[in-house]
Amino acid sequence: MVGTRRLFAGQLSPGDWRARVSKPGNDASDPNLPRDKLDFDTAWPFAGNIHAVVSVRSYGRLANEATIIPNPQRINFPELPYVPVVKCFCSSPTGQIIYWCYQGTNTTIGTVTWEAYKDHVDFFTSGSVRIDCYMVVVVFKIPARDLAILGNDPHPLPRMMMGKRGSDYGLYVSRPGFNVQTCAKSQMIFSSDDTFSVVNKTYAPASSRKGAADSPTANVTTNINFTYDWKGYYPIIFFFGTFNGAQNDQIYTLPADKVVNTYGAAYPMSALIVSTSPGVGQVQIRRWGNEVWGNASIIVLDHPLPTD
Repeated sequence: MVGTRRLFAGQLSPGDWRARVSKPGNDASDPNLPRDKLDFDTAWPFAGNIHAVVSVRSYGRLANEATIIPNPQRINFPELPYVPVVKCFCSSPTGQIIYWCYQGTNTTIGTVTWEAYKDHVDFFTSGSVRIDCYMVVVVFKIPARDLAILGNDPHPLPRMMMGKRGSDYGLYVSRPGFNVQTCAKSQMIFSSDDTFSVVNKTYAPASSRKGAADSPTANVTTNINFTYDWKGYYPIIFFFGTFNGAQNDQIYTLPADKVVNTYGAAYPMSALIVSTSPGVGQVQIRRWGNEVWGNASIIVLDHPLPTD
C-alpha cells in the first residue's frame, strides 16, 4: 500500500520550484493545499526558528501591595543546551498593546530588566506601581554564545538529509561536527519538525520620519500607522529602528525598543505598539525629539499574544 506523499521537492506548478512537508494524510505535491495542512514550505517568509513562546500573568499592584508579585518573576521554557537569544516584552491582557521593555525603563510599568538562562528567564522589576500585563518571552533557537554545541566538521560527515529520520519524515540540516541522522534537535541548524513563526506582514516607511517632541519633557508621541492581515487574534509585533542625525543620513543604529539616553535631541524614550482595531496597528514613540530623524521597521508574526 502506497502512503500519502508528505515530502515534495521540485516544480510544484509552472515556474514555481519549492520543497514542502505536509501534515499526515495530506499530499505535499498538491499545489492547492492550504497552509494549515503543511508543516513546512520553502515559499514561506520566516521570522526565525522559534524554540518557544512563553508568558506569565502579572497582576497590578499599588505601593502598599508590594508583596503580591514575586521579584524576580520566573518564566520557564523547555531546556536548551545553551543560553538562547530571547526577545522580551510585556503586553496588555487583551493583547492589543505591547510595552517595550529592553533592559531599561518603560514609563508605564517602571523599570524592567531580565536575565536569560538555558531553561528560564527572570524578570526583575522596581518601583511601587504595576499594571496588569503578561510578561512574554520569545525564545529563538539561536545561541547567545555558540559554545560547546559547535563541533569540528570532519568530512564527509552527513549534515543534510531529506527523508525519514527516526519515526517521522522531513528536511534536516545539522550544525558542523554533528551527524544529521543521529544528532539531537538542539544540534541542528534546521529541522522541518520545529515550530517556525511565519511573517504576517512587514512594514517600513519609504523615508525617514521626524520626531514630534519639542523638549525632553514634552510628553507627546510620534505615531507610525500600519496594517496587517487579521487572523482572528492580536499577534506578536516587533519594532526596530535607527536614529539619524539628519534625514536619510544614518549615524548609528539604536534598537528602538531599548530605553537609553540617546544623544542630542532624541531624548530618553519609551513606546507602545497598539492594535487600534483588528488588522490595524500603531507604534507610539514618546519623547522623540524634533531635531532627530529616524527609520522604522515593523515585523508582524503569525503568532498570537497571550490573553485572558
